[in-house]
Amino acid sequence: MVSRFAARSLALPVAVAVLGLFACSAGAHGYWTSAPAKAGAAHVTVSSGPLSATIVPGTHHPKVNTNWPLTVTATLKGKPAHATAFYLFMLGPTVVGTTYPYSKNPYRFTGSYHDTFVWPSDSLGQPLTLRVVVSAGGRKVNLDWNITSVK
Repeated sequence: MVSRFAARSLALPVAVAVLGLFACSAGAHGYWTSAPAKAGAAHVTVSSGPLSATIVPGTHHPKVNTNWPLTVTATLKGKPAHATAFYLFMLGPTVVGTTYPYSKNPYRFTGSYHDTFVWPSDSLGQPLTLRVVVSAGGRKVNLDWNITSVK
């Protein structure tokens, strides 16, 4: 099942030509899940007051043109949060693509969701950062994951 987020994804503005294919790749195969982040998997957790969010990506070196999973979990005061999320694609400190505000609304979820990316061959070898911006309860956290795609 394709997530509401994936269904709303629009073409990403691309400041760097190498990222031109993200428009059809990011979030193209996402789906809902209520499963928590995998125990023992590499992850990033960030907290801001009562909001805690975690991402569990596939790897730092995704293969191009292959599904790359991502799970996002958010809790507020220890309970599944009614939260929003959007993605920023960064090359160094420069945002070269985003899913919001171009999709008009950030993705809404409760507790967690799962998404799948397909990194395009044009991203091969580029040092990128995927930033997942999660908001809930008047708080916001940035979850950064550095990637360099490989063959």
